[in-house]
Amino acid sequence: MPNKSKTYPFQSLLNDFQAVSLKELDTVRLLDRKDTKFVFNQIHLPLILEKVKPFYKILEINNDRVFTYDTIYFDTDDFLFYNQHHNGEKKRFKIRSRTYSSTNQSFFEIKIKNNKDRTVKKRLLVDDMIHALGEKEKKLVSEIIGPSSNQYSPKLNIEFSRITLTDNNFTERLTIDTDLSVKNGTDRKIFSQLVISEIKQNKYNPKSNFIQILRDLKIQDMRFSKYCFGVLHLNDNVKYNRFKPRLLQINKILAQTLKR
Repeated sequence: MPNKSKTYPFQSLLNDFQAVSLKELDTVRLLDRKDTKFVFNQIHLPLILEKVKPFYKILEINNDRVFTYDTIYFDTDDFLFYNQHHNGEKKRFKIRSRTYSSTNQSFFEIKIKNNKDRTVKKRLLVDDMIHALGEKEKKLVSEIIGPSSNQYSPKLNIEFSRITLTDNNFTERLTIDTDLSVKNGTDRKIFSQLVISEIKQNKYNPKSNFIQILRDLKIQDMRFSKYCFGVLHLNDNVKYNRFKPRLLQINKILAQTLKR
């Protein structure tokens, strides 16, 4: 998979960060964690990168600091997992196959949001991106979600570019995603101005430098799912009334321009 780092518009800013290796970053994997997300317009990213630079190190692999993530999400024909999220169910799931350009590895993953509002991720290393669940994948689904007659098939493909950082004390993992593209086989939409940032912590710490910097910039945290966002933009037959206030927020974010 081609890496987008060579044409990344903020590469010069990223070059000023102190680098960290994947081995060092793995000390803060946080597969069971508290997530806090922020969504903002890309026009704010240069200033944010400048402000966080003293407090965070950036993942670098083979001289690259921006990596492409390619993901296929699976769901039922009636969008069981999408509706769990839409309906505000405390415990909900996502099933996906993801290829990481940073390591050229592919995983089958189940992402669990539990009733304590923590994110837990279970995954299997696979040979390549999968487009149908095999026996190993079905076994993991049965163990995590429970035995079911549901049939899961690909519903959405998402690609984006990711910057990964960790704080200087290796207690937080911070991701910044740009160039979001969603497609479902027939339609495709690109949200080039949207930035989705997520800070992963063992437990929520509002004194995090990143959280403080964004709050100083009047950027508030927001519950956001790339999968749900993509599904509702490419499918006319899904309900989205509970997402309408958030969609209005995102439309305002996308309409922002720099103040002169």
